[in-house]
Amino acid sequence: MKMYIVKMMSKDKIDITEEEYQKIIASKASGLIFIERLKGSINLNSVESILPEGLVQEEIKEGRLHDGTKVIKKFGEWKDANNPELHLDYSYYQELANDTVLSEEEYNNQKLLK
Repeated sequence: MKMYIVKMMSKDKIDITEEEYQKIIASKASGLIFIERLKGSINLNSVESILPEGLVQEEIKEGRLHDGTKVIKKFGEWKDANNPELHLDYSYYQELANDTVLSEEEYNNQKLLK
């Protein structure tokens, strides 16, 4: 069964079925809608996106930069994991500016390909 992820502006995520997704789209509703399976409601005015499960990327809180520097995300800002007081240069580390920091897994996979 295909699932969809409803991402709320609050950053909460709710899983819905394709049938529930189709009902939401077909109803052209706005505001609060009840989802029987969840026994609860979703405010469509607070929805950021509804995407198929495979397309939603989890926001990472730690990762690696292109040169291998280990970073962590604190209060929405990327910091050097070993020295959080250090100010990273966003013009040099474009992945910080674009918020495309590699996860540890992605970084290791990229190293294996080289």
